[in-house]
Amino acid sequence: MLVIVHGWSDSADSFDFLAGLLRKANPALSVATIRLADYVSMDDEVTYADLRNAMNTAWKSTGLPTAPRSVDVIVHSTGALVVRDWMTAFFQPATNPIKRLVMLAPANFGSPLATTGQSFLGRVVKGFKLNEPFQTGTHILKGLELASPYSWNLALKDRFDPANVWYGPNRVLCTVLVGTIGYSGIRAIANSAGSDGTVRVSTANLNPILIRADFSTDPQNPVYESIAHVGRTAFLRLAGENHGTIAQGGTNPDTLPRILDALATDDATFEDYCDALQAASGTLEVSQDLDKNTQGYQNTVIHLIDNQAQPVTDYLIEAYVPSGDTAPTADDVDDELTKTVQEDVLVDAHVYSDDKSYRALLFNCTRLKGLLTSVGKNLEISVTALPQVKAKSAGYKTFGYDDVGGILLTPAQQNAMFGADRTILIQITIRREQSPDLFVFRAPK
Repeated sequence: MLVIVHGWSDSADSFDFLAGLLRKANPALSVATIRLADYVSMDDEVTYADLRNAMNTAWKSTGLPTAPRSVDVIVHSTGALVVRDWMTAFFQPATNPIKRLVMLAPANFGSPLATTGQSFLGRVVKGFKLNEPFQTGTHILKGLELASPYSWNLALKDRFDPANVWYGPNRVLCTVLVGTIGYSGIRAIANSAGSDGTVRVSTANLNPILIRADFSTDPQNPVYESIAHVGRTAFLRLAGENHGTIAQGGTNPDTLPRILDALATDDATFEDYCDALQAASGTLEVSQDLDKNTQGYQNTVIHLIDNQAQPVTDYLIEAYVPSGDTAPTADDVDDELTKTVQEDVLVDAHVYSDDKSYRALLFNCTRLKGLLTSVGKNLEISVTALPQVKAKSAGYKTFGYDDVGGILLTPAQQNAMFGADRTILIQITIRREQSPDLFVFRAPK
């Protein structure tokens, strides 16, 4: 059995063509063995919880198989979030009915268009319906927004829980396929560096890394914890495809065979299959590294909290290049290289709209390697937060070079910290302090 799940603002009708291609290529996939999911994604009251519950009800009422690893699923765009949410809410890794999961341009860690979709243009073009005009699916777009707590927490459930390994041999054999070019014509207004016109290549990949950096105990000597994802998913960047073409089987003659391969991979060969796709992605990335739109980018999601577990919402992340081999001081910054890094390497920053403690930074790893890593230059990442305790009764000490220590990255550490076509989640904890006169005791008069 094969189930196909569409993305935001789409419908099952869009995937009849792909279903036909798959049936033609594989006679075993008959009309009786394919189901196209349809769900409402553009009503403002609908939440992801609503979708996963409705999907579960529809799955049962349609009589789809529920035995472990009895169904293959293809998802497009937002459909990846819906299916991941559903399977982790209603099943355990050992009871999950999905065997193979093929993600076409998935929005696993969001899309830069999610906030655009909430604008007037998005409401008119995407959301006009006769009975409910100008709706875009507010709650769905909140989860699709870059740096959303929803996508962060979903990753904690299915990518970082060592007690529940969801992906890999004997679990879900998941393949992520994503294009590297944007739209043409009028829709090209949506294009941005490192994207397929809708999702970024880096936010599609489902092999993230989690880092926790604790500056709260000793701000000058933070404690780091690096957590690798559990299990493995396959990932491939595809030349010549954008967010729309990949859902139709692709314009690249290699795309449809790649989809069919993903539907045929098995437990015994999955690790080798992942390695082969990783090598192919690396080769394509090198061949595309002269064009800033197809260079290798990393989606870097920051969540800043204090030692009271409260969100820190007013802060700035900066990247510096020290003149020497140590962390920079006021007089020890390579101004020219720092300017280039802030313009050409750290190319975009997005503040999550409902919780500003979450930020998504887009790093151009190709440019970083050429500017710093390959020539032996260090990189410093610093955080500055408000309110400043010196000016308020409570706040943070981050403004001085001797306050919160930065993260000094050697070239070797840069190679580990920055990887093309992936997401890294970084939780930073800083110390909240109180002025001595905030609370005092005195003797009676």
